[in-house]
Order: sequence, then C-alpha cells, then structure tokens
Amino acid sequence: MNSANTVPLTAPLKSGQPKRALVLPGGGLRLSYQAGILLALEEAGLEFQYFDGTSGGSLNMSMLLSGLKPAEICQRWRTLNLKDTIAFLPLKDYLNVENLEGLGDSKGFRTKVLPHFGIDTARIRVVDSLSASYNVLDYANKAVKVISHRDIDEDMIIAGMSLPGVFPPVRKDGGIYLDTGFVQDANLTETVKNGAEEIWVLWGLGNTGTYRGGPLHLYVQMLEMSANAALNSQLEAVREINRRIEHGDSPYGQTRAIRVHVVKPEYPLPLDPDLYLGKIDHATLIEMGYADGKSYLRAIPGTTAEAQSNPSRMKDPVPGIRFRKCFQGKISLAQQPESKQDLKIELCIHIADLEAFLADPEHAARITGHLSSPAFGPTVLLADSRFSLTSLPNRTRRIGYELRFESENRRYGLVAEQILHDDPGPDMWRDLSTVSAQLFAADPADSRPLGTGTLCLSMGGVKDWLGGIRATETQTVTDELKVVARFARFVLGELYDVYG
Repeated sequence: MNSANTVPLTAPLKSGQPKRALVLPGGGLRLSYQAGILLALEEAGLEFQYFDGTSGGSLNMSMLLSGLKPAEICQRWRTLNLKDTIAFLPLKDYLNVENLEGLGDSKGFRTKVLPHFGIDTARIRVVDSLSASYNVLDYANKAVKVISHRDIDEDMIIAGMSLPGVFPPVRKDGGIYLDTGFVQDANLTETVKNGAEEIWVLWGLGNTGTYRGGPLHLYVQMLEMSANAALNSQLEAVREINRRIEHGDSPYGQTRAIRVHVVKPEYPLPLDPDLYLGKIDHATLIEMGYADGKSYLRAIPGTTAEAQSNPSRMKDPVPGIRFRKCFQGKISLAQQPESKQDLKIELCIHIADLEAFLADPEHAARITGHLSSPAFGPTVLLADSRFSLTSLPNRTRRIGYELRFESENRRYGLVAEQILHDDPGPDMWRDLSTVSAQLFAADPADSRPLGTGTLCLSMGGVKDWLGGIRATETQTVTDELKVVARFARFVLGELYDVYG
C-alpha cells in the first residue's frame, strides 16, 4: 500500500489541463472489469482531481482512496472468495415472507469483503489530495444523497450497495438508505458541479435492444433501463451546459466544453450468477476490462468533445463460445541468444457470435489474457489480441494467436501459431500441443524478431481447454448444450479434414 494520504491515479491540476473526474458506476460483482480499465488508465498516465462512486463502483473507488494501486486492486479481485459475499438472514425472516426485506444479509461484505479489499474508512476520510463523493438513496425523501469521502463510513458504503430486494436497507440516524440503482447508477452531475471539464465513466451495466423474460433478467433489465436512461439524461444536461459555456455563460466555472468518455464492453458482461456458477472468473473480467480500456484509449484521437447519443449502447447478445488455453515453454531473446526465458501464456478466446465465427473464412475471434515471464513480468495483460483459424493448401490449417502487450513502457507483439498437417506417422497430438512463437517490437516497420521460442499445451491443458468450453448468452441448459455441440462439431470437422 502507498504512503499515507497518497491516492493512485490522482495529481494536482496542472496549468492548462482540464480538471478530470473519474466516475465509477455500479454493476455488481462484475466490476472487477472496472479494475482492468483502471490499470489501462494508469498506464496511459491519466490523473484525476475528482472521484465519484455509485453502488459496486464505490468498492473500487474506496480501494483507490485507501491507497491501493490498480494492479493491487486487480489482485484483490482475483483472490476474492465468492463465498464471502454470501450471508443469510435469520431463518425467521425467510418464514415471514410478507416482511422479507432482502434475499441475503450484507454481513459478509462488512466482515470479509471490505477487509479483503483493504478498504479503510478512517484513511479515506483524511485524504486531502482530491475530492470524492459517494451516492446513496435517501428512501424517505426519494432522493440521491451525496456523501463526501471526508464523511463516509462503513454503514454508508454498505447502504450504497444495498439493492432493493437483495440486501436490507441500512437504517441510520433515523433515515433509511439504499443503493441508487433504480434512480441512477452514475452521478455525472456532481462532477460537473465540482468543475470537471473531462469526465471518464467506466460503464459495466448492460444496454442492448434485447428484452428477456424470467425473474433474474426482468430485475436486471429494470436496473439497466433506469441506469442508462439516467445516464443519457445527464449527458443531455452536459450538452446544454456546453452550449452555455460556448456563449460565455458557465454556471459551474468551466472555461472549456465538458468532454465525456464512456468506456464500456462491446457486448454485455456476464451477470453475477455466472461468477458463482464458475462460467467466468474475475481474472477474465479484469483482462476484458484492460483490453477494452486500451482499445478506447487508442481510439481517442478520432473522437469529438461531445459524447455520442446513448454512448453506453452495446451490441445485442447472440449465442457464442468462450474458452481458455494455457501454453508454457521458453523463448530465446535476440540480445541474449544463449539464455532462454520461461514464458507462460494464459488466453481466453471470446467468440461473441458463433454463427458469424463459423461463416468467417478466417474464423477470427477476440483474445484477452495475460503472460508471465521473468523478461516481462509476472502478470502482463494482453490488449488488442486476435485468434484465427485459417485453411491453407494441402489439407492444412493454421491456428494463429496475435498477441499485443506492454512491459516497462515498451510495446510488443507476440505471434504464435499451430500448423495442423497430416505428416507420416501419428502427429495430430504433436500439432495440437506445439506452438511456435516469435516476439516483435510494436513498430510494424521493424520486422526483425526480438525472440523466438516453442510453447506447449500439456495433456492437462487440453483437458482444461475441453472442459472449460462455455456457451455464452444462452437461456436454457438445452440451448447451452446445443451451442457447445455445434462448436464441437466444427472443431472435429476441421480435425477430420486435416487428419481424415
């Protein structure tokens, strides 16, 4: 942890720079995704003078205010025991259904989750290097209550995450306090009132045109409707303020147009039950957030100052496949040819649209993940990485992994491939388990490899790969089995075409 009163991602406002605000909305336990974006923002050198947290986003904000760096926040999420988030109410409460206030108790968060995350409210209250605000719903007045970090306590952090029907409300000083999710899930207005001229919103709640039935989806969709509608309403208010600023009438002191960045996933994130069921883990969500953050940062030069209409809109989900692969081996670096470095790569391949993937001649898909090596670091996250499976002449297939990463402020590309070809003798297992790799500098003009190596997929790795194939965006177990079977038929068909 950093020295007292030091908060990562913050710095005093420098002359000529816009005052930046970091807005961390809610989204449940999926918000380990946010931690990955925080790491990307830190690597980009972004610094903020104001924080605002709502619902689960206040957990990440509290970790920052407690002095944890983004890499430490990611590690806290990776090592979170999901069982610690579950606590039940007394049995008599469940028997009295008419007066039941929630499905569970917040005790697990109080006694286990907050300590695990290193959240220290006493430390938070004395931070003086920036201003930060928490948001809770004042139920009696049906209004959002904004609480300065200098006044926050554990009760109000818990209140801000107490979604109606999930946790009971927090009763304190004669008031009743809840999560603001059904009113708004991000408070851009508060940052504008505090003079923000550049607002970064790390969005995690879904926003699609798909409407689904069933109690879970109906509940989540109500939250999504409220949260996204409130975000769009606040963005329209920002546009109106920008028009006033343009005409010299700045109500909150801004001297330039307020710019809003909304960083979000391309498709909706999996819901929290998928975490509990083991269909996804926090490591994968962190890697997804990091990759999305990096992609957004690369695209900034082409964006305008004014946020687009409905900027949190995502692609409508369709059935897809997600699976992990782990390769290990050694790589020889050009500057040290006599020495071989250990290299381990853990990948997650995201086929967001299985039908489009099958129809694509390159069978391209997105990759997230990380690599570990003494040469680069113990956990180096990947960005802008791509999987492909292409047909070559003579009944040959190439499985390609184009990986991008940064280490010590240098950018690298790692191109790995498996060539599947039926040579004399039993060679299918060798082809499937062996990967050749070349390391390059990020500069495309420099085509000289910085290193070469061979990686292997162990028998255990094959077992984990096959057992870890997950269907995504399916509604029933039957649909899930059909999607996995369709993907399996494709894989087996490709192998049959090669090895007959």
